[in-house]
Amino acid sequence: MIRTSIIRISWITGLLLLYSIGGISQAPDWMFVLEGTYVGRYEVPDEEGGVSALDARWDGKRSGQEDGFVLQISRESGTNVEKEAQMWEWNSELQVLDVTAIEDGQRISTQWFADESGPAVLLTRGGNANGRAVIQRLRIERLPGQLRVHLHHNSGDGNWDLQWRYVLDDFLEED
Repeated sequence: MIRTSIIRISWITGLLLLYSIGGISQAPDWMFVLEGTYVGRYEVPDEEGGVSALDARWDGKRSGQEDGFVLQISRESGTNVEKEAQMWEWNSELQVLDVTAIEDGQRISTQWFADESGPAVLLTRGGNANGRAVIQRLRIERLPGQLRVHLHHNSGDGNWDLQWRYVLDDFLEED
């Protein structure tokens, strides 16, 4: 009787330990909006105060370890299609998002602090723009049928300047 109880307690403790280890690397809920295909536009402010727009597409797939996503991002301008791949991985130990991209054949890694607020998450980090130190804020917002991603910079003057944004709709394949 005592031996059976000890075995059950050991078995339950082992399962709880296994569950907690598996749960540590799980991506937070807000990241799951990255899964799937979205199509729409990529917008960049121009010098005249308007916005230049390009056709855009995001394809997101879960990583095999369930702690992140692989994104393929495409932008089309005329006959040219720019493609980039990024790995977004949740670092549960530091509670930050690690983003790795390949630019000009070089691996670029950044870390972002996440603050979830309603249907949006704000990712924040330090960086530079035009040779100046800035705070970068990436806002990811999931709306019904739509994903919006905005990058803003603040150079310390209190103003958040839009650098670019994606306005993407859920991609629905035709029958």
